[in-house]
Amino acid sequence: MLWKTHLWIMETIQKNYREDLLNIARTTLSSKVVNTDKDIFAELCVDAVMRLRGSTNLDSIQIIKKVGGSLEDSYLDSGFILDKQIGVGQPKVIGNARILLANTAMDTDKIKIFGAKVKVDSMAKVAEIEKAEKGKMKTKLKNP
Repeated sequence: MLWKTHLWIMETIQKNYREDLLNIARTTLSSKVVNTDKDIFAELCVDAVMRLRGSTNLDSIQIIKKVGGSLEDSYLDSGFILDKQIGVGQPKVIGNARILLANTAMDTDKIKIFGAKVKVDSMAKVAEIEKAEKGKMKTKLKNP
């Protein structure tokens, strides 16, 4: 019986805490451009903060602005949004794609890093340099 009481108290505290955060967010958003949609944005803000699970690192919340649509189109998503445009002549759909997400510099070659110029006398030498760069990248990916 005691654990049920404890559980009820914890749920009540959490519900009241969330309600307090929503009221704070609504008050903060009252004078902003989003005043008419403050309930929607208050929910988004509180949900984002609650996902931090006690962390105070607000850098974990990324806001991405997109042109077009309306404020009601805003949403909270867990994960990443990679905003990339399809290149000219590139396929629009790739099946069974393997995607690498790396938080390290992908240029290991000092030529690219320091902006040096290399003169070669044939396309074969250019291909040789590119092959060496690919080899360095494969080594880096296998042994980060």
